[in-house]
Amino acid sequence: MRAVHIERYGPAESLARVEVPTPQPAADEVLVQVQACGVNRLDLLLREGRVFQVPLPRIPGTDFAGTIVAIGEQVRDRRVGERVLAAPILSCGHCGHCLQGEDNLCQAFGTVGSSIDGGYAAYARLPARNAVPVPEGLDWITAASFALTYATAAAMLRRGRLGAGESVLVLGASGGLGHAAVQLAHQAGARVIAVCRGTQRGEALRAVGADAVVEPGPQLAAQVRELTGGQGVALVFEHVAAQTFAQSVAALAPQGRLVLGGVTTGTEATLDLKAVFANRLELLGCRGSGRRDLDQVLDLLARGRLRPHVEQVLPLERAAEAHRRLESGTLLGKVVLTL
Repeated sequence: MRAVHIERYGPAESLARVEVPTPQPAADEVLVQVQACGVNRLDLLLREGRVFQVPLPRIPGTDFAGTIVAIGEQVRDRRVGERVLAAPILSCGHCGHCLQGEDNLCQAFGTVGSSIDGGYAAYARLPARNAVPVPEGLDWITAASFALTYATAAAMLRRGRLGAGESVLVLGASGGLGHAAVQLAHQAGARVIAVCRGTQRGEALRAVGADAVVEPGPQLAAQVRELTGGQGVALVFEHVAAQTFAQSVAALAPQGRLVLGGVTTGTEATLDLKAVFANRLELLGCRGSGRRDLDQVLDLLARGRLRPHVEQVLPLERAAEAHRRLESGTLLGKVVLTL
């Protein structure tokens, strides 16, 4: 089968178009003929090898959708011909955390496309419990564009205890994760301040729920305080990390919370410890999402309450181009690969 895999750590050119054997499903797995696969920042981090490292070669692609063409002998709840999308988080499925929908707390935590091969291929193996039926009427592009980013955004906002009427600062709001957070925070009744560059993208974010848009940079916290009457925000939605962390902490109101769900610009940052204890701040980590988060966003999507934005659709063979586009920082929402 045709596939694109990470051959070595490095730039986008490290992605190689290859022909590899079609995988066969294990007893508890299904084999999916991939129709579309979303491109995420996680794919770039895996390819670069600076933050995360996995055994190579690896076929990336956490978000994908397609048709089941074979099932393992133990699979009872999925069928050949069913349209499914990949639930991004791997877990055991039977521990207390998993049974409560908190798969991201499972000791067997992993991610499709990094812990196992993903959707940059004509066919992909998937644990049957990770094969989620696609809602009726949902097209392949949309089905492959939202699971990782929207479920992660929902998990982060839940971890940050965002309440109606509170203010939230969303970093990296023009990317897939930030764009999802703007919509979900707006749905929760919060006042949303989005961080992005460019007037056109700012207007697009206002259209999906942002109440204000600010530019990133050394004046970020000052802009936020001006918008909040000098108070600061109740919650910062942070996933950019190293480049923005100090400004994010400075933008918090007394007793504010910062939820960290990604480290796209690096893992080390300075922290004003005096500000943390003097203002009674909370710094909260959030790894991935639980099945309850995926179920929440899937329900909102099926009811037309969410609108994933796909800016570009490219064939699988142009995966390196898709990575370069995501790296450029000019994208709003997602790029999706088709097969």
